[in-house]
Amino acid sequence: MLSTFRHFKAVIALAAIAATTLLAGCGGGGAKDPFDSGPPAPALVVNPTSATIYANIPTVLTISSGVAPFSAFTSDSVVLPVAASISGTLLTLVPSNVNADTAVTVTIRDGLGRSVAVPVNVKPATLVGNVEIVPLANSACGTASSSSSSPTGVCTGDTATARVAVRSANTAVIPGRQVRLDAVFGNFQFVTDPSGANASSSVTVVTDQNGVANALLKTADGVASQAALIRATDLTTGNRVDTTFTIVQKIDGSAVLSVIPSGGYVGKAFFKGECGGTSGDFLVYGGRAPYTARSSLPNAIRLSVNGVVGDPVVIQSSGGSFRASTSLAACAGYKGSIVVTDSAGRNFEVTYEEQQGENEVPAPPAPTTLVISPRTVTVTCPGPPSNRAVTFSVVGGTAPYTLRTSRPGDTLVSGNTVTITSALQGPNATSITVEVTDSKSNVATSTINCQ
Repeated sequence: MLSTFRHFKAVIALAAIAATTLLAGCGGGGAKDPFDSGPPAPALVVNPTSATIYANIPTVLTISSGVAPFSAFTSDSVVLPVAASISGTLLTLVPSNVNADTAVTVTIRDGLGRSVAVPVNVKPATLVGNVEIVPLANSACGTASSSSSSPTGVCTGDTATARVAVRSANTAVIPGRQVRLDAVFGNFQFVTDPSGANASSSVTVVTDQNGVANALLKTADGVASQAALIRATDLTTGNRVDTTFTIVQKIDGSAVLSVIPSGGYVGKAFFKGECGGTSGDFLVYGGRAPYTARSSLPNAIRLSVNGVVGDPVVIQSSGGSFRASTSLAACAGYKGSIVVTDSAGRNFEVTYEEQQGENEVPAPPAPTTLVISPRTVTVTCPGPPSNRAVTFSVVGGTAPYTLRTSRPGDTLVSGNTVTITSALQGPNATSITVEVTDSKSNVATSTINCQ
């Protein structure tokens, strides 16, 4: 008995030593609690926490943390629709038009069911009108007439006023609004100080009491005639508008005869072996109006003014335009010239080039099975005239079709319809076979049973 007790104490001691060693190997810590859920999930955070946005202007909400996947909900799906499922961590908001400030709540929910509400104030969009370019009084380069959609002309080395109006959704004027004007392309800059010594490709101005922003621009001196683009951006909403005008070369105080685009026009078809089907507009400035324009290929390159086709065509005033157009046809391409002549006999030549496309013409679809319908028909033979005609419909195969019957008679093939008439007459008209053959020698048959 004593020996057994001593043996039991030895086993207990060994177990204690093993446990101590195991704990030491684990760094002295205790065993992991199987019920420990680990570190807490990151909080659901959305930025910005609130937003003021404008109709039709995109705004992005960013989910900074949380557990994916994320979903979104809106309190007003008409004013501010949202995508129910969010791909990634960005949600783009694009509100609809509103007539007054409208409060909407956007709710973001994460994969753990937690939600964050983002208050959004939707404001009416501002209306930015076209930029009006006002040249110097009595400008030698002329301007487009009020009935013309052609851009205004500004002489090289001259100044002009760029004017843009900003209105609310109900067309009320908005004074004190910042508007940025940018010279997108063209040789011109904005004058930034009263002395005119400094200029920049971008300038920010504030609308006056009438909601109009004004800036002074100056074109480069001595450059060739060219198109120019000016952009006006309402800095509060991001709404913007682009407007074109023309810089017209001036030499010795007179505007030089110019056609824009001076480099001509290049049209390109879509498929190989085809060209044409394009059109391009040309603007005429300077020289002495009126002007005439002639095409070197009048049958291929047609000229028109206000929709009236001719050769020559007459452009009545500086800033006027004409259109050159071509018809789509099978060709490898061609190039012609258009000569504009002013009243003083001075000429300006531009080119119009047509190039064939680069894409292969797709193969026609494979013909479907030739079918004649109905496959059988029963009629009274002989019978009244109204019963002596049977019409069949032919589909599939490859047109045109030919028709043959086992009994002579009158037949008619019209498109996808065949009609049998006098073959139904006579005492032996009991069963007639109708056979249709397409251009690929495919055959389909039907039967007329007489009773």
